[in-house]
Amino acid sequence: MKKRKSVVLLLLTFALIAVMASSLVTAKSQEKVRIKVALFSDGQNMAETQKAVFTAFTKEHPDIIPEFMYITSDTNNWNGYLMKIQTMIASGQAPDVINIGLEGVALLTMRNLALPIDDYITAHKSEYDPVLKDIPTNLQKIFIVNGKRYGIPNGANSVVTNINMDLFKQAGVAIPNANWTIDDLKAMAPKLAVNGKYAFGVPTNFFCLQAMLYSNVASPLNSNWSASAINSPQSVEVFQFLQDAIKKGWAPQPSPTINDQQLMTQGRIAMGWWGRWITNDYVANNMKDIWVTGMPKWKTQTTCAGADSFVVLRSTKHPAEAKAVACWTGKSKFLETFMKQGSLPADFVVGAKIVADLGVPKNWQAYYEPYQKNTWRRSQDPPEYADLGFIYNKYMNIIYSGQMSAKEALDKANDEINQCIQNSQFRKNKADINNIKNLYKN
Repeated sequence: MKKRKSVVLLLLTFALIAVMASSLVTAKSQEKVRIKVALFSDGQNMAETQKAVFTAFTKEHPDIIPEFMYITSDTNNWNGYLMKIQTMIASGQAPDVINIGLEGVALLTMRNLALPIDDYITAHKSEYDPVLKDIPTNLQKIFIVNGKRYGIPNGANSVVTNINMDLFKQAGVAIPNANWTIDDLKAMAPKLAVNGKYAFGVPTNFFCLQAMLYSNVASPLNSNWSASAINSPQSVEVFQFLQDAIKKGWAPQPSPTINDQQLMTQGRIAMGWWGRWITNDYVANNMKDIWVTGMPKWKTQTTCAGADSFVVLRSTKHPAEAKAVACWTGKSKFLETFMKQGSLPADFVVGAKIVADLGVPKNWQAYYEPYQKNTWRRSQDPPEYADLGFIYNKYMNIIYSGQMSAKEALDKANDEINQCIQNSQFRKNKADINNIKNLYKN
């Protein structure tokens, strides 16, 4: 009898163990992988649908839950954001995936901070071949370094002239046509700078300022990014024009507490130079009468343009899941929700409908014309981008505040830029220099 009870007890024990093991396997299979996705934004001007964009992704991938991390920049541009990302990586608090503009590609790849996504795209070829087909090849090349792909472009931005139609109407000034020139701008500026308003805001974002430099066949660096070109006569001409515009009262003196985009949404300037990202502010401020057109022509109408993408950090503990999230952001489901306002969709087929449906700005086709006409150049973003950004901002402030003439300031900036490049940790050997050479340039 005792033997029978022992056998029964033993069987019950085995059964209980089996049930517990089964429960553990089930619980394990139901664990969700949370992927932290860094976004260069404070999230304040984002619609709730944008914030919840990954709901559609989780329906396709139930075991993966992406979550936005909102990260701002102390410098109001990408270099401050990138510095925060580097600090987070060093402290072990890094996100899995980061939203990055072309400005950060060199830094991430040369420091081996990012993971290529070629293996994921190859494994999902039928899913992603159609996505890549509708994105211009030159935009894709920005995120391909030494033959490895690090991201699928989802956003593209070309700098265009944004015009407050109401202020033009009040001043009796006609909206400029697509072929307008810098002389046209100079002629209309005093007519627009009346009644406490200004004609335009000087660019406080160097990406946007490069658009004006490019239109005068100038650039901050030489063609292979090995030395400064910021004090060329053409560059000096642009910076001196901007300094003179402030002195003449055509443009306000930039302030640390308000940038040119905010001046636009407050109705204090009649025009400025940005990409589609400012539509977040237009929508938030119910601004509808905005017209966009190309850059005023100096010697050309070439503008500064580029792309952004979501890139997987090498430090992630979930590379497969992170790649799934990053690649998905190039698909129409993401674009149709997340880019209803803000960045210009890199998929021009999807983008044409999205941009038109928003209703602001008018003449939105001007965003895509630089890509279609090949009148764009990418911003010059070597791996020293963050350090160069501080130099650019320093001398922009000096010039805008009238502390030095443009020529004097740019000569000093030229020396500091060259010193930065010569002392760079990214140019210590031939392999590093070759990596910089292989970054996409146009």
